[in-house]
Amino acid sequence: MNKKIINQFLLHGKTSISEKIWLKSVKLFYKLNYKNSKKFINRAIINSTPLLKVKQLKQKKKRSQLKEFPYIVNNQKRMSWALNFFINKPTKKKEMKMYKNFVSEMLSTAKNLSINVNNKKDVYKHAFLKRKYFYYRWF
Repeated sequence: MNKKIINQFLLHGKTSISEKIWLKSVKLFYKLNYKNSKKFINRAIINSTPLLKVKQLKQKKKRSQLKEFPYIVNNQKRMSWALNFFINKPTKKKEMKMYKNFVSEMLSTAKNLSINVNNKKDVYKHAFLKRKYFYYRWF
């Protein structure tokens, strides 16, 4: 799990920078009296991972029509999307450093108060509306 998070933090291909960000964020977890940081990180990732996604497909004959199909996401993609939600989140406070943003977002997601949890619920609602196409998967 640490390797996946470090790979998501990569900036310009330098793993040393991403490892420093990861270590600083773990130290900040310990400073905030969250001794078991793995537990909170796992809970935050589980709370923000989408199980369903909606894919848009164009029809060949009718160019103006798009069909949307909900599909179940496999575990590897779920992990990578969840980590992307945390790292590529647009920040309101640009003064905060990367590791502080990461820790604050993880803690709010672990408590179900984050934007990521609301985005996940919106995707589920949209997939529920398009459920009539759920069994027609050929992509």
